[in-house]
Amino acid sequence: MSLSPEPAPLFPPAAPGDPDATGRPAGPATETARWSASELRRLAALIWPGQLLVVAGIIAANSQPQIAQHFHTTQIAWFGLAFTLATIVATPFAVRLGDMYGKRRVMLVLAAAGLVGDLVTVMAPNYPVMVLGRVIGGLYGPVAVLVLAAVRELFPPRKVAMALGTVAGSVGVLSMLAPLLSGRLLDAFGWRGALWFLVVSTVVAILALLAVPETPRRAVAGRLDRAGALLLGGGLALIVFAVGQGRDWGWSSAGVVSSLVAGLAALAAFVAVELRVAAPILDLRMLRRRSLATVLLGSSVPQAAFFASQAVLIFLALFPPIPHVSDGLGWSTTHTAVVGIPAGIVTFAAGIGVGRAVRTTSPRSVWYVGLGLLATGLALAGFYHQDATQIVLTGVVTGLGGGILMAGQQAMIVSVVSANEQAAANGLSSLLTQVFLALTNQALYAVLAADSTVLRGTAFYHDTAYTHAYLTMAAVVVLGLLISLAIPRLARPADVAAHDLGAPPAATSAV
Repeated sequence: MSLSPEPAPLFPPAAPGDPDATGRPAGPATETARWSASELRRLAALIWPGQLLVVAGIIAANSQPQIAQHFHTTQIAWFGLAFTLATIVATPFAVRLGDMYGKRRVMLVLAAAGLVGDLVTVMAPNYPVMVLGRVIGGLYGPVAVLVLAAVRELFPPRKVAMALGTVAGSVGVLSMLAPLLSGRLLDAFGWRGALWFLVVSTVVAILALLAVPETPRRAVAGRLDRAGALLLGGGLALIVFAVGQGRDWGWSSAGVVSSLVAGLAALAAFVAVELRVAAPILDLRMLRRRSLATVLLGSSVPQAAFFASQAVLIFLALFPPIPHVSDGLGWSTTHTAVVGIPAGIVTFAAGIGVGRAVRTTSPRSVWYVGLGLLATGLALAGFYHQDATQIVLTGVVTGLGGGILMAGQQAMIVSVVSANEQAAANGLSSLLTQVFLALTNQALYAVLAADSTVLRGTAFYHDTAYTHAYLTMAAVVVLGLLISLAIPRLARPADVAAHDLGAPPAATSAV
């Protein structure tokens, strides 16, 4: 799709005294930055539901080696892929329904569905039933998108950047604590114990959402665009499915080719439908803006690499050392979690730091720093992963870059969309990230499998496989950097807040 020139101002000034998204009258641009007790409670209540998707991914990844050996399967990649496919299909519906009926209500329904999936997964008698449970559990995925969109509606404009940075960066602390607890459960009770912790975590997320106020509802012209949502979700799911089966079935097999063709045809039909309906499930017209298109694409690719790279460490740390078969480190899950604590701390600190930095610095500049750190950390991990010291040091660099990316992405999105477009932009971002994550995971497993040995139905990896996997993820981050170079100069979130508050805009950062 060709990109048209940048449109007129995206944020028309509000009239003095007009209410902001929180329902309070907008004050002057110098509104105090103090946080009230209710705002802090609201922020705390959003953190766990917003980050449970990442935490659940870590718990699931920690459990994969045991699950693969328990069910004697070489198809362990589907444990994560099934979840991702369900999230891809559900996200377009969730974004639109959140606007229509309120994001809190939709998040509660999705979380309840996710809880059912968690229960099916943990009690599965065989691997196919477990995969089915992961499909149902994937309906929780869009909650993370709706949480980020709700932040902009539930906090005053001048506090949005800090709130988003805190929610996004909190993954560092949560991803540090969750592995510690799940690690003890894995070591003491096996993979079912860790997955029961995931069940409890989803219950906590539901209770937290009950403490969050409902967001404003928006009138939607016409009926819900079910055709568009099904075409988008189905098309993406078919393509990801084909890529996932390409290595096993063969890229020229009838199943893979037909799935790819059907998926591409569905996406082509989706574009045609969306450009005609009055209320599209995702407004593709927004992508005509170069700023938004490059921000979404440039941020989704490297984030997918960051999340996918966590699986490399899980297999490296938890698989046993077996001469000529496996070059794993043979650590316990608890020890692996302890080694990951420094990386978790810097990831959280990076998220907080981004929220402060973008007050005076272009989010694009901050984003470039995060990309450079992440690519460097992954490249170093490719060559230095033989002991705990090396993994801690490379993990700190990778975690710092990843934390900057997660918070920096939200700062950039805030800079290029209006409050009314926030949910749709987050929906597009999540879809792209999930699609690239699924594709990146398949590439990752293909790289690992290229230098592996299958023993008793389980694929074990050699040291060169881990090296190539880390370097592949670093290359994906560099690809994201090249795409990001096309991002135009962006307004600081503080300038966007001034627009939302009705104050004259500050000069756009020329970075």
